[in-house]
Amino acid sequence: MKNASFSIYSDAKSPFWLAQIVMPDGSRLKRSTKVPVEGGMFQGERLSKPQAKRRALLVAQMLATQEEEKMEDARFMSVRELFNTVLKGKLGRLSASTYANARTTYAQFCEWLGKRRADEPARCITRADIKQWVSDRREVVRHKTVKHGLYVLRAAFNWALDAELLEKNPCDRVQVPADGKDEKVVHEAFSMEEVRLLVDKLPDEWSAAVRCCLGTYGQRLGDIRNLRWEQFDWEQRVVNITTGKTKLVMRQPMLDGFYQWARERFVWAQEQGGDEAVWVLPRLRLHSNPSQEFTQLVRLHGIGLRGERGAGRRRVWHSKTFHCLRSTVATMLHASGVTEGMAMELVGHKSREVHAVYLRPTTEQLRQVVHALPEV
Repeated sequence: MKNASFSIYSDAKSPFWLAQIVMPDGSRLKRSTKVPVEGGMFQGERLSKPQAKRRALLVAQMLATQEEEKMEDARFMSVRELFNTVLKGKLGRLSASTYANARTTYAQFCEWLGKRRADEPARCITRADIKQWVSDRREVVRHKTVKHGLYVLRAAFNWALDAELLEKNPCDRVQVPADGKDEKVVHEAFSMEEVRLLVDKLPDEWSAAVRCCLGTYGQRLGDIRNLRWEQFDWEQRVVNITTGKTKLVMRQPMLDGFYQWARERFVWAQEQGGDEAVWVLPRLRLHSNPSQEFTQLVRLHGIGLRGERGAGRRRVWHSKTFHCLRSTVATMLHASGVTEGMAMELVGHKSREVHAVYLRPTTEQLRQVVHALPEV
């Protein structure tokens, strides 16, 4: 052959002649010819031992040609084809939300390139292209979002690099500009009026999740989703929780209101049977991206929306997420006169520094405090 070379050899572990193919780039491939070393039936024809060896050489030549053609085709794999190939490899290995995020990033990049360039070979993408994409995306979204998108693109081009479709990754050494002062998102605690609105207006599983979060003093969404009825000690009126993030063992005392609500829901759940009788929030466990869903629901009710102009574009973000309920509880505990140590114990903070971050009094709470000051 003109480019790829080949040879055959036998191995005690295989009854067939094996082909060794040396590709133009020096890489070596091993393939089975499926031709029996000692002769015998091959594709409906009986071969003697010498005939089998000659046939194995012909098959090895065909395999070398096929591999060379595959390599040549791969060199011209388009950007769009590259992304589709990578997505097929990720299917079933990633969570539904992570897979969807990768697919969205690839689609956005192809749209940014335009149809003509997206159908050009992936090896035509340069570092300058990636830098310009980062720059354009930063005009629309914040640092963290662009950084995640760049990570997804880098992974795809790394796959192409490992498959020897590229000589270098165009995403290497590309930096994402940090957020400016006007882009910093300050998360806020919910007011009690907002909490009551959420409990009253949100779908049942989310209304119950908010109740459980407040009833367990601001525990994280992951721990709330995984609450089981067996964690509720009705006699002692406590909820036993081992936090998923810090592995902290907690016994959370239930206030009367939360106890009555949880007890009634428990009795109803036992009558339903199945997952309802095991998990406190079985339907919420089925949601693929609950944190984002909660934020969208909050947005629908006009809570926590913030927006400013940045880099010439209108930006809108959410200042209140499910995790902000943790700040709500910590702030209410302090406003109610609970000592710092007891508040940390209830919320589950191990250090004062971390706990202080979660203290975010509302304007109304500050107004009540300053009323105690004398007038000038």
